[in-house]
Amino acid sequence: MPRTKARKKLTVGIFLLLVLTAGALYSQPRKYQVITPEVRLHLDPDDRSPVVVSVSRGAILTQASAVRFRHNWIFVYYYQPEKGKTLAGYVWEPGLRKLFPTVNARLIYNGQAVAEPRELDFSQDVDFPYLWGMPKQKLLEVEGQPLGVDQSGETEVLQYQREIMNRNCLVEYVFIQNQLTAARFFILDTFVDNNYYISDFIKAKNYLMQRFGLPVDDQTIWLDSTYRERREYWGQALGAGLVEFRSSWLVGETEVELVLTGSDNRVAFVAECVGQKYKTFFSH
Repeated sequence: MPRTKARKKLTVGIFLLLVLTAGALYSQPRKYQVITPEVRLHLDPDDRSPVVVSVSRGAILTQASAVRFRHNWIFVYYYQPEKGKTLAGYVWEPGLRKLFPTVNARLIYNGQAVAEPRELDFSQDVDFPYLWGMPKQKLLEVEGQPLGVDQSGETEVLQYQREIMNRNCLVEYVFIQNQLTAARFFILDTFVDNNYYISDFIKAKNYLMQRFGLPVDDQTIWLDSTYRERREYWGQALGAGLVEFRSSWLVGETEVELVLTGSDNRVAFVAECVGQKYKTFFSH
């Protein structure tokens, strides 16, 4: 019983693992986050090519070209906050995850931007039917058939549409070798003012801090400090990809992460929970 109660408490907080996606889903910018302990950017799409820079888990990369090279290689930009400069190179895509979801947009996107979104409802009782390591069939018995399925090798992502905390959400369950390893939540509502995404991020972060304490990692990264001291323009900076917010917690057997980033005036508020003992599944 104690484990069940603890899991329910965690799932109430995990609704906040939102991946807030703004803008039309038909032409999303490509941003990725490193999910392996490290990836290397190379001069050419080849492991034997000289290394431009090594990038650690959690870093955000921006795809610089839509062209794929040698099947699993993409050309990306990486901003080094400690040196204040941007580097470019080829990276092996299986070491990354998309910050903008791939979904059946015609089924879930209504094309209407919200001028004044409703407040996040933290009082809503949310209980997701998962247990790390559970097989796909067990989830299907509870959740039913998914809206979509994205499969690559031994990784299979099941997608569902849900109304959560006053937000229209895409929920993704990530299975590797038929074991549930991660859960993601994407808010599909589009806000007219990007400052609402920042407001939601701060509220979600504060809520998680009240429940689980200070984050183990907490960063605000300015790629361009033009608007840093002008709070009213932060939404504009977010949409332009000039600022990123990241916070993460360790909660029992689960790693919880919130990421807020943007590009081309589209926003991804990315949150994910990963089973700690399954993190090695994301290494290559």
